[in-house]
Amino acid sequence: MPIYLSPEVPGWSPRAEADLQSAIDGGLLEESHRLDLKQALHARKGDNKELARDIASFAVDGGTLIIGIGEDKENRTFFLTPQPLKGLGERVEQVARSLPDPPLAVVTTDIPSASDEEQGYLVVHIPASPAAPHMVDGRYHGRGDKTKHVLADADVVRLHERRRSADQDALDLLQQQIEADPLAGVGEQSHLFLVAQPLAARRDMLLKFTSDPQWGQRLNELIAQAHTRTVNEALHPHQVAPALSGDASNGHRRTRGVAKASPNIGPGREYTPSGGWGTRTPSSSTSVKTADCASTAAGCRTRPKRASSRSSRRPQWSRPAACSH
Repeated sequence: MPIYLSPEVPGWSPRAEADLQSAIDGGLLEESHRLDLKQALHARKGDNKELARDIASFAVDGGTLIIGIGEDKENRTFFLTPQPLKGLGERVEQVARSLPDPPLAVVTTDIPSASDEEQGYLVVHIPASPAAPHMVDGRYHGRGDKTKHVLADADVVRLHERRRSADQDALDLLQQQIEADPLAGVGEQSHLFLVAQPLAARRDMLLKFTSDPQWGQRLNELIAQAHTRTVNEALHPHQVAPALSGDASNGHRRTRGVAKASPNIGPGREYTPSGGWGTRTPSSSTSVKTADCASTAAGCRTRPKRASSRSSRRPQWSRPAACSH
């Protein structure tokens, strides 16, 4: 998972000790709202609870903890301090599952030292949690500009309200997609609507992506990352069509982003029966938006085209499924 360091370096992905050293030498590493650096994780009794507080504080907006980097506070510099890797990742995951309430899921990555593979660094990614804030020892924790802190009552109320409003926002967005269905009067099949937006993200997260002259190629690469072989194998027995990876061949710029769609869906999501799918078969599309990606959950809903339609009944035309993404 890429680590956000700054607007200039929004997606840093260290894979080796040399990457960490290069970031230190270049002055790129600095503790922030989304990044914390620890020299070591000791076996003292209170260290697990301190780690749990760190993890819980990042769960509000998401962030990364790197273990194995020390700080010279007087000179405001950082240095590498490789740690024993055996059991370190498992310990962090166990703390995340057992001490915060509700429990948290984290993603850990080992980076072995070049001089000793049993020593190295642990990168801990804490995704933004839909259940935030999380309590440790009876207190909720959040993160400021550089350090964690106990959340005030007003902040706790605000975050709980954000959870409730995120659920409603997802339903509202879903209803908007249903009402804007370009295939509402086409065919007799049911439609599946999916809406997903990040729970916590920078508002400029996709700005460079959508303004890139090669945005079409970038969007294809993004779809390919999600449409893996495992996904294809899972979908193949169900003969899902149109297929997002192959049939969504047309690229469009839209008011709030970019989109890929099958040939019979135009730039404004209007349906034309002259496309490659024929006169009766609906289409598929996917889009990437540049805004409003800060605090919305995901949801899905199906709407049958007729009350009598049944999922087991296969229509008698070229493709067996219809969907709008």
